[in-house]
Amino acid sequence: LADLPQGASRRTIALRIKLKAARLAGNTQVALDTARLLAKHRAFSPAASASVVRGLLLASIRDARDTSSLQQFWLSLDEEERAMPEVAIPATERLIALGGEAIQARAWLLPVWEHLLPHASPRTEAHLPQLVQVLQSCLSKLDAAWLARFETAANANPREPRLQYLAGVACVQRQLWGKAQQMLTRAAPLLQEPELRTRAWQRLALMAEHRGDMEASASAWKLAAQAVAVLPENPALDE
Repeated sequence: LADLPQGASRRTIALRIKLKAARLAGNTQVALDTARLLAKHRAFSPAASASVVRGLLLASIRDARDTSSLQQFWLSLDEEERAMPEVAIPATERLIALGGEAIQARAWLLPVWEHLLPHASPRTEAHLPQLVQVLQSCLSKLDAAWLARFETAANANPREPRLQYLAGVACVQRQLWGKAQQMLTRAAPLLQEPELRTRAWQRLALMAEHRGDMEASASAWKLAAQAVAVLPENPALDE
């Protein structure tokens, strides 16, 4: 490969063979580097190149066995790749699963948040549920800047219950009980995802208990239970 002329078509063919061999051998990093090189030289269509590279990036995420190797992978990405929700969200989920820090998890999601939220589009709709799911799992030590992002997004999108929910659980984390109550009460009946709806009612039930309103608490627990009942193929319910 090294001896072949740079622009030769036979070099492209050889690189295709190298890519296939690396994938078959399970050498994800070599395959990824080769796919990027082929994409650079337009050996595939843009759509095919993006699909191959994205698939290898996801394989690299799955292959990470500790936070150190995952962080090394993250640093190897360029700015455009880090902003891809198809890459950043699974990478952050993997970081959290491996015991990574919530502050770092939010930092990885910031480019996705900044690219998705200002522009309402089918792409936003496709990735928002997963983005909300992973963000709610890394709210520990939430700072004022992130709280402001959540509140701004919720206020700018009053008809998007998932953003109302996210702002609500962020307010719970910061012990802003009045705002949390307002946001979650608005979001809970409108959430389409059973898991989010369940958690919203559960938090409202716990806050009602805390302030001594047992009637409101019982009502919220009942609604939470009803939301759990419609979870699709929930393994916990089958046990």
